[in-house]
Parts: sequence; C-alpha cells; structure tokens
Amino acid sequence: MKRMSRSVVTFLTLAGVASAAPINLIALTTTAGTTTVHVCSASALTIAEGNGGAAAGNLGFPVLITNHRSTACSLDGFPTVTAHTRAASPHPVTFVHTSRSQIYATAKAKLVVVAPKGTASFGVSFVDALDQQYGDGPRCLMNSITVHLPGVAPLSKATISFATNSAGYGGPINSCFTGFKFGLTPIVKGSVPPYK
Repeated sequence: MKRMSRSVVTFLTLAGVASAAPINLIALTTTAGTTTVHVCSASALTIAEGNGGAAAGNLGFPVLITNHRSTACSLDGFPTVTAHTRAASPHPVTFVHTSRSQIYATAKAKLVVVAPKGTASFGVSFVDALDQQYGDGPRCLMNSITVHLPGVAPLSKATISFATNSAGYGGPINSCFTGFKFGLTPIVKGSVPPYK
C-alpha cells in the first residue's frame, strides 16, 4: 500500500537529559576573520516531517530541522534513526547511508551551518514493493521514528509520528514492503535533501 502524501506535520522540540559532554566549537574562516560556530544545542532545534515525493514505488520524505535561536549553529554527519512498529517486526528495520529509492541521492556528509531561524534537513528514502509476504499487519506498520542528531548537546532525541490526515493520506509506512531497509541522506543545508 503506497503512502504518497504527508501533509500532516508533527512539530517536536528536541528535549534531552543533561550531559557532561563538552560542547564542540567549529571555527570558520571568513574574509572578516575567524568566526566560532557552536554545535547546535537540543533546546535550539525542532524537527518535523516534510512533504514527501513518490515515483513508481519509489518514495521518500524529508525531515526538517529548524534553528529557533538568534545565532547560527552547526550540524555534521548522519542522524541516527530508529523505527517503531505497532507490533514486533518480523526482521530488524535498518537505516543505511545509501539511497533506497529513486528519490534522494547518495551524498557525502559535510559540515552544515544552520542560520538563525534557518533550516537543515535529511531525507529518508524507500521502495514499497520488495518483501510482501508479511502483508499489512501491525508487525509491518512503522508508525513512528526516533531521531538522534549527531553531536547535539545535551544528549537528545525526538520522535516523529506518522499520522493519517483528514483526507486519508499519510499514516504508517509498511516497513516489510521496504525490505526492512530505509536510506538516509546526510544532514544538508535548507529544507530539500539532495535529489537524484
């Protein structure tokens, strides 16, 4: 079953527990000299599921990261994503650093500076017609994901729930049909992950 529209967006603040880990600093050289940019803090960020794309069984959706502070901050690398199905999945669901559909391109991670009130994003991609022997039951229906952003202090996580909107679109993703694998892009600047 294809889920081609995701107009319901859930905003969640990244909230965490106190950590003794030091806050990393990134020194950026500009024509005016050297500017120090802190790694983003959990309290500065919110995440939300963006509008996805679909083409002949190839699907994907962006996860938007917004910096609500008045100063820039940095992110670098790939998020860590964990799937949650309504019942125990027949196989582990994994997220890999390569494309899993024709929606988002495989890209290398690099430092991203998120401007004040600016956005960054990463993409989740999948094919929905791989392993259909398990059907569409609760063991297959991924109704949420937990996201950990790299280097963010204090240690934090956020959950995105896949809700069905009033038009009947959206809702859980069948992780069995994806072959139990999803692709991830690295975090990039702006609200659009790299397309193929």
